[in-house]
Amino acid sequence: MKTYLECIPCFGKQVVEVAGMLDDQEQQHKAVKEMLAAFAEYDLQNPPPVFAQRLARIARPYLDGRDPFQDVKERFNTLAMHILPDLMEEVKASPDPFGLASRLCIVGNIIDSGVVSIKLEEAAVEEEIMNASQEELYGDINPFREKFLEAEKILWLADNAGEIVLDQLLMAFTDPEKITIAVRAHPILNDATMDDAESIGLVSRYKVIENGSDAPGTILDDCSPEFMECFADADLIVSKGQGNYETLSSLPDKRIFFLLKAKCPVIARDIGCDVGRLVIARK
Repeated sequence: MKTYLECIPCFGKQVVEVAGMLDDQEQQHKAVKEMLAAFAEYDLQNPPPVFAQRLARIARPYLDGRDPFQDVKERFNTLAMHILPDLMEEVKASPDPFGLASRLCIVGNIIDSGVVSIKLEEAAVEEEIMNASQEELYGDINPFREKFLEAEKILWLADNAGEIVLDQLLMAFTDPEKITIAVRAHPILNDATMDDAESIGLVSRYKVIENGSDAPGTILDDCSPEFMECFADADLIVSKGQGNYETLSSLPDKRIFFLLKAKCPVIARDIGCDVGRLVIARK
């Protein structure tokens, strides 16, 4: 998916937020100039996560190894872990457990600092997650259900911290040994990394790998050989979130199912749904 003109205001918001994380005004001004210069050279045929990756690389030297989204990630991992047992019981009691688990897995994509803002409100996120059973899915769940239950090798492209906790509701419908979970190799926005996977106990139940990249999406040319081997071998690829959709939706690969909440008008238009819908899509 290419970058559209409507993406530019979001880029501007990201520039302001990233610069605002720096310690002093001199650093902020210097970083903003570098970021704007990078945008002047940016090819709009690239997917939006390519520019977000560039912003993060510009900011990283100013941060001295600090992850400005660490607190956000910890808060939402803790929130998701807190409500997970109740959601598991709700799934078990549902007349359509797989369908409800899918909706809960997708609604977790609301935990997105790249789109919503770093200032996510925990109460609002929890309310939306707990009301997910009332939401309609855009797309046909049946092909996804069939492929998921029959697949022997599933590659799960994780998205955000907190969200990865709720992903386990759907992962529970198959043998853990069939799933490989790919997380980001470096901190970028509130995307899940190996540290997040370890902190919620994911690595004790599933094979978890880093994808080799620091982009908030899956840029295949930027990924590690280990990831690419898993990508090539998978029977089914579960792509969580908007960043993975933006970077992979142009591939003519029927193994990929995109599970996301359409938070952005550009992505909603590309999919063909309304903003705010829970989506299961296959390009």
